[in-house]
Amino acid sequence: MQLNDRVLARRYASALYQSAVGAKEEDKVGADLAKASRALSDKMAVFHHPRVSPADKKALLKGELGDSVSRTVLRFLELLVEKKRFGLLPAMAGDYARLCDEGRGIVHAAVRSAGPLGAVESKLLSEKLGAFLGKKVVVDVKEDPELLAGLLVRVGDWVFDGSLKGKLRALGARLAGN
Repeated sequence: MQLNDRVLARRYASALYQSAVGAKEEDKVGADLAKASRALSDKMAVFHHPRVSPADKKALLKGELGDSVSRTVLRFLELLVEKKRFGLLPAMAGDYARLCDEGRGIVHAAVRSAGPLGAVESKLLSEKLGAFLGKKVVVDVKEDPELLAGLLVRVGDWVFDGSLKGKLRALGARLAGN
């Protein structure tokens, strides 16, 4: 996906989120948008095809989704068809979910650990990060033996490298005079 598409996806997701907040339906809209994205994932080629008319694409939307999504989401998807932006739907669904989490004060931390973390360690890490960031933190832990020991935590643009591999790399850079 190109950078312009990422920017557009964020703008559309932000507009939908603001509309949903105004109607106090952000959770329902988010669930419906995710449901629609999953349900239509195998039909994306049809929505990209230039010879399929917008009316046929809208009919396909209504046929596939029916009443399973709210009128707000269905109208939003129809707008994407009209503006020829339907290919951005998966990215928009992800951006919308992030906006909902931000609105609730929740951030996601991607954690790589050298060894497996137990439930107690994960909970403690989440609490300590939450106290540091002032938000509720949901950790996604993945094991990475290349780190040798320690953790690598990424929250948005912020990275904390407490791994042995990172410390050895930093020591090597200092010894090299960089």
